[in-house]
Amino acid sequence: MIFVSLALWLLQALAQNTAQVPPAQLPLQMGYRVTPDTVLIGQPFNLFIKVVAPKGVRFDFPVGPDTTTQNGVRPIELRGEKLVTMLGDTAVALYHLVAWDIGTQPLRFPDVRVTFEGQERRPPLGGASVFVKSVLPADTSLRVPKPARSLIVLPVFNWWLWLGLLAAAIAAVLLWWIWRRYRNRPKAPIDPYVRAQQEFARIEARRLLDVGRSADYFAAMVDVAREYLSARVPGVRPSDTTSELLRAMKPREGVEAELPRLLERADLVKFARAEPSREEAREAGSTLRALVDHVEARVNPESEVAKRMAAPKERAA
Repeated sequence: MIFVSLALWLLQALAQNTAQVPPAQLPLQMGYRVTPDTVLIGQPFNLFIKVVAPKGVRFDFPVGPDTTTQNGVRPIELRGEKLVTMLGDTAVALYHLVAWDIGTQPLRFPDVRVTFEGQERRPPLGGASVFVKSVLPADTSLRVPKPARSLIVLPVFNWWLWLGLLAAAIAAVLLWWIWRRYRNRPKAPIDPYVRAQQEFARIEARRLLDVGRSADYFAAMVDVAREYLSARVPGVRPSDTTSELLRAMKPREGVEAELPRLLERADLVKFARAEPSREEAREAGSTLRALVDHVEARVNPESEVAKRMAAPKERAA
């Protein structure tokens, strides 16, 4: 019995010693290089990592550096994405970085993770750093970063200037509209008799008889008389022919009886190119002016011309 107990005790001790022997550590080699190792603020640089391990090993490289800001400044920033490749049992990673603060800046990369058959190793990258030199003179190298500015700065806008320009534009448009309405306002109607006298005076002022244009004088005087009759006598229209005008007007005694002869002579002058003499044209003009006075006195007994023509008759009576 003593021999059996001793054998069991030896086996238990051997088992405990076997359990306390640590397994073989996963063999690997890692190196990194920062190029260039001295840069300016904003100048890009590269971090190159190389890991050699047995076959079947899985590599997990960090996504990038820790981007937590320090005193409002982000020291290290990743540009683009990491580049990872395998060359046999060698894993290679390349990071494009940029620094935003001066001095020795640690890259602050998490450890590389290497796993194989349940074993894991984390080669550290905490020693990787870059030196960022200042472009300032030596006496101002100690600087305090400015506080971060607000994302949106709203400019001060002078609304009064634009409101004044808008009011001036509206006033200019309003004045132009008033002037246009005033220019295109309907003219006050002129009395047919007054207009006829104005046209007679205008024709006389042209002195057509003195330059040998008797036909033009005759036709113009007849046109004025026809326009007056169409405006004053009911039933007479500007487009009436000679016969239609005479039929609508029904000329009476006195100077109105000369109207058929004058209109027929005017048709010959206008359409047959008849040439009246100077005396004939002058006489026709006087007759037409007298005819207008006579018709005005007849259709408008309260007019001045009617009173003027009635005065000699009253004195004779």
